[in-house]
Amino acid sequence: MCIRDSQRRVHGDISRDSIEVANNGSTAVYYEWRKIHHDSSFQMTTSDKEERFLCHHDKNVLKPGETRRFYFSFISQIPGVFSENWILYSEPKTVQPLRPILLTGNALVEDEHISWRDELESLLNVKQRDTLVRETINDIVERVKTPTPPLPDLNDPEVCKREFEQRNERYHLWYTSSVIVWFRDLEAELYDYLRISKAQQYWDMNVDYLKDLIQSVKDDFVRPCFERKFNEYFEFAKQKPVVRSHMYDYFRDQLIAALNTCLLYTSPSPRDRQKSRMPSSA
Repeated sequence: MCIRDSQRRVHGDISRDSIEVANNGSTAVYYEWRKIHHDSSFQMTTSDKEERFLCHHDKNVLKPGETRRFYFSFISQIPGVFSENWILYSEPKTVQPLRPILLTGNALVEDEHISWRDELESLLNVKQRDTLVRETINDIVERVKTPTPPLPDLNDPEVCKREFEQRNERYHLWYTSSVIVWFRDLEAELYDYLRISKAQQYWDMNVDYLKDLIQSVKDDFVRPCFERKFNEYFEFAKQKPVVRSHMYDYFRDQLIAALNTCLLYTSPSPRDRQKSRMPSSA
Protein backbone atom coordinates (compact mmCIF):
# COMPACT_ATOMS: atom_id res chain seq x y z
CA MET A 1 0.00 0.00 0.00
CA CYS A 2 1.29 3.43 -0.91
CA ILE A 3 -0.23 6.67 0.33
CA ARG A 4 0.87 9.74 -1.61
CA ASP A 5 0.20 13.37 -0.77
CA SER A 6 -1.20 14.49 -4.12
CA GLN A 7 -1.61 18.12 -3.06
CA ARG A 8 2.19 18.68 -2.99
CA ARG A 9 1.88 20.48 0.34
CA VAL A 10 2.91 19.72 3.91
CA HIS A 11 0.69 22.22 5.68
CA GLY A 12 -1.75 19.77 7.26
CA ASP A 13 -3.12 18.18 4.07
CA ILE A 14 -4.23 14.59 4.53
CA SER A 15 -3.93 11.77 1.99
CA ARG A 16 -5.77 8.45 2.28
CA ASP A 17 -5.65 4.89 0.98
CA SER A 18 -7.54 1.77 1.93
CA ILE A 19 -7.43 -2.02 2.19
CA GLU A 20 -10.29 -4.46 2.14
CA VAL A 21 -10.57 -7.43 4.57
CA ALA A 22 -13.19 -10.21 4.41
CA ASN A 23 -14.20 -12.79 7.06
CA ASN A 24 -14.93 -15.99 5.11
CA GLY A 25 -15.26 -18.12 8.24
CA SER A 26 -18.21 -18.95 10.48
CA THR A 27 -16.92 -17.25 13.62
CA ALA A 28 -16.82 -13.60 14.57
CA VAL A 29 -13.31 -12.27 14.74
CA TYR A 30 -12.05 -9.60 17.10
CA TYR A 31 -9.33 -7.61 15.31
CA GLU A 32 -6.88 -4.80 16.04
CA TRP A 33 -4.48 -2.97 13.71
CA ARG A 34 -1.05 -2.42 15.28
CA LYS A 35 2.05 -0.64 14.12
CA ILE A 36 5.20 -2.75 14.09
CA HIS A 37 8.20 -1.07 15.72
CA HIS A 38 11.61 -2.09 14.44
CA ASP A 39 14.85 -1.69 16.36
CA SER A 40 17.30 -0.26 13.81
CA SER A 41 19.82 2.50 13.38
CA PHE A 42 17.18 4.51 11.52
CA GLN A 43 14.88 4.98 14.49
CA MET A 44 12.90 8.16 14.90
CA THR A 45 14.79 10.80 16.84
CA THR A 46 13.45 12.18 20.09
CA SER A 47 12.83 15.53 18.42
CA ASP A 48 10.63 13.90 15.75
CA LYS A 49 7.76 12.03 17.44
CA GLU A 50 5.14 12.96 14.89
CA GLU A 51 2.56 10.29 14.15
CA ARG A 52 2.19 10.36 10.38
CA PHE A 53 0.07 7.25 9.71
CA LEU A 54 -3.39 6.67 11.24
CA CYS A 55 -5.75 3.70 10.91
CA HIS A 56 -9.47 4.47 11.14
CA HIS A 57 -11.50 1.88 13.10
CA ASP A 58 -8.32 0.19 14.19
CA LYS A 59 -10.13 -2.41 16.37
CA ASN A 60 -13.59 -3.95 16.39
CA VAL A 61 -15.45 -7.16 15.52
CA LEU A 62 -15.70 -8.63 12.03
CA LYS A 63 -18.76 -10.85 11.71
CA PRO A 64 -18.85 -14.03 9.64
CA GLY A 65 -19.26 -13.28 5.95
CA GLU A 66 -18.67 -9.58 6.54
CA THR A 67 -16.27 -7.51 4.39
CA ARG A 68 -14.87 -4.24 5.70
CA ARG A 69 -12.68 -1.55 4.15
CA PHE A 70 -10.07 -0.06 6.44
CA TYR A 71 -8.78 3.47 5.73
CA PHE A 72 -5.27 4.64 6.49
CA SER A 73 -4.37 8.34 6.49
CA PHE A 74 -1.03 10.03 6.09
CA ILE A 75 -0.05 13.55 7.10
CA SER A 76 3.37 15.16 7.67
CA GLN A 77 4.51 18.65 8.63
CA ILE A 78 7.90 18.19 6.94
CA PRO A 79 8.71 16.96 3.41
CA GLY A 80 10.15 13.51 2.88
CA VAL A 81 9.42 9.83 2.25
CA PHE A 82 8.16 7.88 5.26
CA SER A 83 7.10 4.27 5.75
CA GLU A 84 5.62 2.09 8.50
CA ASN A 85 4.69 -1.57 8.83
CA TRP A 86 1.22 -2.46 10.21
CA ILE A 87 -0.26 -5.89 10.96
CA LEU A 88 -3.79 -7.09 11.70
CA TYR A 89 -4.06 -9.13 14.94
CA SER A 90 -7.16 -11.32 15.36
CA GLU A 91 -8.83 -13.44 18.02
CA PRO A 92 -9.31 -16.27 17.33
CA LYS A 93 -6.30 -16.47 15.10
CA THR A 94 -6.72 -17.01 11.42
CA VAL A 95 -5.93 -20.32 9.78
CA GLN A 96 -3.13 -18.68 7.82
CA PRO A 97 -1.04 -15.93 9.47
CA LEU A 98 -1.73 -12.47 8.03
CA ARG A 99 1.21 -10.72 6.40
CA PRO A 100 2.15 -7.20 7.48
CA ILE A 101 1.38 -4.35 5.12
CA LEU A 102 3.85 -1.59 4.28
CA LEU A 103 2.52 1.95 4.31
CA THR A 104 4.57 4.52 2.39
CA GLY A 105 3.87 8.23 2.43
CA ASN A 106 5.47 10.93 0.26
CA ALA A 107 5.22 14.50 1.53
CA LEU A 108 6.15 17.10 -1.09
CA VAL A 109 6.54 20.79 -0.48
CA GLU A 110 5.40 23.37 -3.01
CA ASP A 111 8.32 25.14 -4.71
CA GLU A 112 7.99 28.77 -3.64
CA HIS A 113 10.93 29.95 -5.79
CA ILE A 114 9.96 28.42 -9.09
CA SER A 115 9.14 31.78 -10.71
CA TRP A 116 12.46 33.23 -9.52
CA ARG A 117 14.37 30.22 -10.87
CA ASP A 118 12.55 30.42 -14.19
CA GLU A 119 13.47 34.10 -14.49
CA LEU A 120 17.10 33.36 -13.60
CA GLU A 121 17.25 30.48 -16.09
CA SER A 122 15.82 32.75 -18.81
CA LEU A 123 18.40 35.43 -18.01
CA LEU A 124 21.25 32.90 -18.14
CA ASN A 125 19.99 31.58 -21.45
CA VAL A 126 19.97 35.11 -22.90
CA LYS A 127 23.52 35.75 -21.64
CA GLN A 128 24.70 32.42 -23.03
CA ARG A 129 23.13 33.22 -26.39
CA ASP A 130 24.71 36.69 -26.47
CA THR A 131 28.10 35.22 -25.58
CA LEU A 132 27.79 32.60 -28.33
CA VAL A 133 26.81 35.25 -30.91
CA ARG A 134 29.69 37.52 -29.86
CA GLU A 135 32.22 34.69 -30.02
CA THR A 136 30.90 33.65 -33.45
CA ILE A 137 31.19 37.20 -34.80
CA ASN A 138 34.71 37.58 -33.38
CA ASP A 139 35.72 34.27 -34.95
CA ILE A 140 34.37 35.40 -38.34
CA VAL A 141 36.16 38.75 -38.07
CA GLU A 142 39.42 36.99 -37.16
CA ARG A 143 39.15 34.72 -40.19
CA VAL A 144 38.03 37.40 -42.66
CA LYS A 145 40.63 40.12 -42.18
CA THR A 146 41.47 42.91 -44.55
CA PRO A 147 44.62 41.91 -46.44
CA THR A 148 47.78 43.76 -45.44
CA PRO A 149 48.48 46.53 -47.94
CA PRO A 150 51.75 46.26 -49.87
CA LEU A 151 54.76 48.25 -48.71
CA PRO A 152 55.24 51.59 -50.48
CA ASP A 153 57.71 51.67 -53.37
CA LEU A 154 60.42 53.84 -51.85
CA ASN A 155 62.41 53.73 -55.08
CA ASP A 156 59.81 56.06 -56.58
CA PRO A 157 61.01 59.62 -55.78
CA GLU A 158 57.47 60.95 -55.24
CA VAL A 159 56.54 58.07 -52.93
CA CYS A 160 59.84 58.40 -51.07
CA LYS A 161 59.27 62.15 -50.66
CA ARG A 162 55.75 61.63 -49.28
CA GLU A 163 56.76 58.89 -46.82
CA PHE A 164 59.85 60.75 -45.57
CA GLU A 165 58.05 64.01 -44.84
CA GLN A 166 54.92 62.37 -43.37
CA ARG A 167 56.82 60.06 -41.00
CA ASN A 168 59.11 62.87 -39.83
CA GLU A 169 56.56 65.65 -39.75
CA ARG A 170 57.12 66.31 -36.03
CA TYR A 171 60.79 67.07 -36.79
CA HIS A 172 59.92 69.34 -39.76
CA LEU A 173 62.28 67.49 -42.08
CA TRP A 174 62.33 68.15 -45.82
CA TYR A 175 62.98 65.70 -48.59
CA THR A 176 65.85 66.12 -51.00
CA SER A 177 67.56 63.45 -53.04
CA SER A 178 70.88 64.27 -51.33
CA VAL A 179 69.42 63.82 -47.83
CA ILE A 180 67.98 60.42 -48.76
CA VAL A 181 71.30 59.29 -50.27
CA TRP A 182 73.15 60.28 -47.09
CA PHE A 183 70.67 58.55 -44.80
CA ARG A 184 70.73 55.47 -47.03
CA ASP A 185 74.51 55.31 -46.82
CA LEU A 186 74.29 55.60 -43.03
CA GLU A 187 71.67 52.84 -42.97
CA ALA A 188 73.92 50.52 -44.99
CA GLU A 189 76.88 51.20 -42.69
CA LEU A 190 74.79 50.37 -39.63
CA TYR A 191 73.49 47.14 -41.19
CA ASP A 192 77.01 46.10 -42.01
CA TYR A 193 78.41 46.96 -38.57
CA LEU A 194 75.52 45.36 -36.65
CA ARG A 195 75.46 42.35 -39.02
CA ILE A 196 71.72 42.60 -39.61
CA SER A 197 70.40 40.03 -42.08
CA LYS A 198 68.82 41.03 -45.37
CA ALA A 199 65.41 39.79 -44.22
CA GLN A 200 65.46 42.30 -41.34
CA GLN A 201 66.70 45.27 -43.35
CA TYR A 202 63.88 47.73 -43.97
CA TRP A 203 63.79 51.47 -43.32
CA ASP A 204 60.34 53.03 -43.62
CA MET A 205 61.80 56.58 -43.84
CA ASN A 206 61.32 57.27 -40.13
CA VAL A 207 64.61 58.66 -38.81
CA ASP A 208 63.81 57.26 -35.35
CA TYR A 209 64.58 53.83 -36.77
CA LEU A 210 68.14 54.95 -37.58
CA LYS A 211 68.48 56.51 -34.14
CA ASP A 212 67.50 53.20 -32.53
CA LEU A 213 70.06 51.35 -34.63
CA ILE A 214 72.77 53.79 -33.53
CA GLN A 215 71.80 53.33 -29.87
CA SER A 216 72.21 49.56 -30.28
CA VAL A 217 75.90 50.03 -31.11
CA LYS A 218 77.76 48.96 -27.97
CA ASP A 219 81.20 50.36 -28.83
CA ASP A 220 81.59 53.78 -27.15
CA PHE A 221 84.09 54.88 -29.81
CA VAL A 222 82.11 53.80 -32.87
CA ARG A 223 78.69 54.97 -31.73
CA PRO A 224 79.65 58.72 -31.58
CA CYS A 225 80.82 58.52 -35.21
CA PHE A 226 77.43 57.31 -36.31
CA GLU A 227 75.72 59.92 -34.13
CA ARG A 228 77.80 62.71 -35.65
CA LYS A 229 76.85 61.67 -39.17
CA PHE A 230 73.21 61.36 -38.24
CA ASN A 231 73.06 64.78 -36.59
CA GLU A 232 74.73 66.39 -39.59
CA TYR A 233 72.23 64.87 -42.03
CA PHE A 234 69.38 65.63 -39.66
CA GLU A 235 70.23 69.34 -39.46
CA PHE A 236 70.61 69.58 -43.22
CA ALA A 237 67.19 67.95 -43.70
CA LYS A 238 65.58 70.62 -41.49
CA GLN A 239 66.51 73.31 -44.04
CA LYS A 240 63.74 73.95 -46.53
CA PRO A 241 64.98 73.45 -50.11
CA VAL A 242 65.03 76.57 -52.27
CA VAL A 243 63.04 74.84 -54.97
CA ARG A 244 60.21 74.27 -52.44
CA SER A 245 59.85 78.01 -51.69
CA HIS A 246 56.67 79.65 -52.95
CA MET A 247 58.79 82.52 -54.37
CA TYR A 248 61.08 80.21 -56.31
CA ASP A 249 58.85 79.84 -59.36
CA TYR A 250 58.20 83.61 -59.50
CA PHE A 251 61.86 84.62 -59.44
CA ARG A 252 62.77 81.86 -61.89
CA ASP A 253 60.19 83.09 -64.41
CA GLN A 254 61.33 86.71 -63.96
CA LEU A 255 64.96 85.73 -64.47
CA ILE A 256 64.21 83.75 -67.64
CA ALA A 257 62.18 86.66 -69.03
CA ALA A 258 65.04 89.13 -68.31
CA LEU A 259 67.59 86.87 -69.97
CA ASN A 260 65.45 86.52 -73.05
CA THR A 261 65.13 90.32 -73.28
CA CYS A 262 68.87 90.85 -73.04
CA LEU A 263 69.57 88.33 -75.79
CA LEU A 264 66.99 90.03 -78.03
CA TYR A 265 68.67 93.46 -77.86
CA THR A 266 72.30 92.36 -77.98
CA SER A 267 72.26 89.91 -80.91
CA PRO A 268 73.33 91.53 -84.30
CA SER A 269 71.06 91.12 -87.34
CA PRO A 270 72.31 89.23 -90.44
CA ARG A 271 72.42 92.54 -92.42
CA ASP A 272 74.70 94.08 -89.78
CA ARG A 273 77.05 91.15 -90.05
CA GLN A 274 77.22 91.49 -93.87
CA LYS A 275 78.05 95.22 -93.69
CA SER A 276 80.84 94.59 -91.28
CA ARG A 277 82.48 92.25 -93.81
CA MET A 278 82.46 94.68 -96.81
CA PRO A 279 85.77 96.48 -97.50
CA SER A 280 85.77 100.25 -97.11
CA SER A 281 86.05 102.38 -100.33
CA ALA A 282 89.03 104.67 -100.71
